[in-house]
Amino acid sequence: MRSFNLQYEDKNSLEQFIKSHSIKNYGNILIQIFSGLLDEEYILDLSSYIKKLLPQANIIGSSTSGEICQGKIYDNTVIISFSIFKDTVVKSKLYNLDENFRVESIADELILDNTKALIVFSDGLKSNADKILKGIYKLKPEMLIAGGRAGDNAKFKKTYIFDEKSCSEEACVIATLSGDSLIANSDYILNWTPIGRDMIVTKADGNILYELDGMPIFEVYRKYLGEEVARNLPKTTMEFPLIVKKENLDVARDPLVKNKDGSLVFAGNFDVGDSVRFSFGSVDDITADISKNFDDFNKFPAESIFVYSCAARKSLLGKKLLDELNMLESLAPTVGFFTYGEYFHTSNIAELLNVTTTFLALSESSKIKQRSLKKNPVREYDLVKRALTNLVKVTTQELEHLSTHDTLTSIHNRMEYTKRIGLKIKNAQRYDDSFGLILMDIDHFKQINDNYGHAVGDEVLQKIAKLFMENLREDDFVARWGGEEFIMIVNHANVDGLKKLIQKLQKKIENATFIPVLKLTLSFGLTMYVDGDDENSLFKRVDNAMYVAKENGRNTYVVG
Repeated sequence: MRSFNLQYEDKNSLEQFIKSHSIKNYGNILIQIFSGLLDEEYILDLSSYIKKLLPQANIIGSSTSGEICQGKIYDNTVIISFSIFKDTVVKSKLYNLDENFRVESIADELILDNTKALIVFSDGLKSNADKILKGIYKLKPEMLIAGGRAGDNAKFKKTYIFDEKSCSEEACVIATLSGDSLIANSDYILNWTPIGRDMIVTKADGNILYELDGMPIFEVYRKYLGEEVARNLPKTTMEFPLIVKKENLDVARDPLVKNKDGSLVFAGNFDVGDSVRFSFGSVDDITADISKNFDDFNKFPAESIFVYSCAARKSLLGKKLLDELNMLESLAPTVGFFTYGEYFHTSNIAELLNVTTTFLALSESSKIKQRSLKKNPVREYDLVKRALTNLVKVTTQELEHLSTHDTLTSIHNRMEYTKRIGLKIKNAQRYDDSFGLILMDIDHFKQINDNYGHAVGDEVLQKIAKLFMENLREDDFVARWGGEEFIMIVNHANVDGLKKLIQKLQKKIENATFIPVLKLTLSFGLTMYVDGDDENSLFKRVDNAMYVAKENGRNTYVVG
């Protein structure tokens, strides 16, 4: 495959561009039009004209808050991308998001057995993009999803989605790419830093957020970001999104519309019980990992890269964002636009993102070319701002560690467990995932304190905690429940896996030394999450199992 990207000027130069690149000779063509010119008549005239020149092509288009082409940023222009494929089948269609829309029709009309990727552009202000994404994900979970919500140059008034036939303020346009030889990869860059304390969503309806910690959301913004920022929502808050933890993914959420009742419409959904924090972007942090990102992404075969990046990222970083775009351009020719929300799906994660740069890397060849990172000129930024952002970052990290970790053992505390288990249950329900829970108690711990003193007891707790940390996988979780009890969340597990983990821990404890304590054992309760569990039912089951293990003579485990 190849992509030819053009900054549109007029119809004559457009025809010459198509002719010079022999685009008419190809049958499988995807055309993406990114328009910073917010003129409905102009957009339709251009797209229908392109369709006349290339009747075999599939056209999808979006209004923007800036355009991306060959590593450069544009404003108030039209960028046209022609992607030609040798074997990949391209299909596309525009869907009006009214009461007649059925997400299943996308599968019937656009998705084939060998569909590898789907690109979706949707309006930026009216439809619920999170609902659209989740619906598409269920159609074919192994298919990558990319794209973004339309922008309108940060005016937040009217956005457009279009093809060659129609242009709408409430629609999505979708293209699918299907072929056995097509290789599709996607990834994203965020690097926004959470600040402040965790707040719990106490009232929400889809992508409308009403309350955090029982406080009206407008009052939350006024309290933490100030009167002027709150009064000028949503324009003033793009650089301070809320961060929601979704599985192992930090998802940023930016408000798009302020309702008359003070509630805010966001680009993506919230669930009651979600834990959120404000965040901010440190220019140094965001761009410090460019070389590492390049090394990671350089493993992808890539003949073309489509970039869908957030308008908030552009607002904060400005020309510094060129470092990021230039890194992607070093991998393959890039084209895309600045969005009001980015569609992202890879592995078992399907989320609408904000404040990220997402990209879809495509190739019809498995060969990875020799590529090197092109360096942009170093750009200096205000030293006071850099110092303040570093101060906020470091102090936030210190306060966060104090609030989430046990001071004696340095592992997570009970409060953090409570937050994690709630999120884990929600993700298990959302993605039909499994996980296990293990509750552990040190046998006869009171005798250790009585016979050897509390200093020895504290040392035993520290050694046990260290042993747990050294023998768990990176994505598993352990916390001190209280006293001599510990609790573990074990991801992607079954009962046999939990038993093997406990047997491994028992052996490690048996071989460890706890001088002057001669022998140390633990009792274990274990259970699996089952559909319908909440935090209380799950803990009650594992707690009862551990109690039975104690009653059965200790130094054993029981399945609950």
